[in-house]
Amino acid sequence: MINESLARFSNYAVYGAMFVYLIAFFAYTAEWVFGRKSTFVVEAAAKVPKQASVLVSAGVQDRVPDDAAGLDDLDDLDALDDRADADEPVQAIDGGNLRAITAGGIAVSTTVLGFALHVLAVVCRGLAAHRVPWGNLYEFTIAGSAVAMALYVGLLFRRGARWLGVFVTGVIVAILGLAMEVLYKDAEQLVPALHSPWLVVHVAAAVLCSGMFTVATVATVLYLFKSHYETKAKLGTAKPNSMWKRIPSAMKLDLTAYRILAFSFPVWTFTVIAGSIWAERAWGRYWGWDPTETWAFITWVVYAAYLHARATRGWKGRGAGIIALVGYGCFIFNYFVVSIFVNGLHSYAGVK
Repeated sequence: MINESLARFSNYAVYGAMFVYLIAFFAYTAEWVFGRKSTFVVEAAAKVPKQASVLVSAGVQDRVPDDAAGLDDLDDLDALDDRADADEPVQAIDGGNLRAITAGGIAVSTTVLGFALHVLAVVCRGLAAHRVPWGNLYEFTIAGSAVAMALYVGLLFRRGARWLGVFVTGVIVAILGLAMEVLYKDAEQLVPALHSPWLVVHVAAAVLCSGMFTVATVATVLYLFKSHYETKAKLGTAKPNSMWKRIPSAMKLDLTAYRILAFSFPVWTFTVIAGSIWAERAWGRYWGWDPTETWAFITWVVYAAYLHARATRGWKGRGAGIIALVGYGCFIFNYFVVSIFVNGLHSYAGVK
């Protein structure tokens, strides 16, 4: 029996999360407009107090260390990553920076509030239907976007990744809007094929990967733009006040995306394997080239190619980043086009 009150409250919580995320998005944008370099100004001063005056007088700018090229060991990249953080300029706090600090504080607090509402919406949806809250495409979307935001909040407090906020909150607002306006389905009981413990295991792993793939893709897109900016900066043709000057180095963005995908790939591998086991229990075969199965495997192959490219010296950088974007494109194609418009054994997960 569906609890209609809890289902409605879940919907209200989703709309509330969207509204609060939108406030956070504008606050992050205001922080950028006022010119403060996210959390780096204060954090860099705390990290290197003895070098602060030297950095200010020298006018040190964001840069990728010259000896970053060709490094294969992750520890070496971590060391250079720390050096890049230490090289951030420490600026005096003028009126613009004070406004930026205020906007940044509002952005962080509203991000946390929006995330709390987002999680509440997912939990209430599950309680309303007396099951796990990912039984259809709408529920999968709000749960997956909650994972993406959880990952960002973790990066925010552990790595000071406030520079990522304006992009993540904007993407999450768009995803939740799509979920409510296009993918929405009322809370209802599951079809018989979904009454299985594998729903918890298989789909939960897919939900986790969807959030991680999304954040990694945002970081990859930023990396490609930042890399282009750094190339122009070396040639002396970059705009001095470009927004790309304010985000971390291309190396740091690339490393962020790589770490997320290196963690999520084994989880996606488990998702495909668990789906095959569930298929044998439900339909009597491990693999039948159902459209959803096929595109899940294609996505796995592309991300495997990305990790292989990262391990191959000649395919680092932009080439590997483009492969990562192709992998996310395959995931999104499977997620929306195949699930909604292609008939198959997974059609029950769509919006019709």
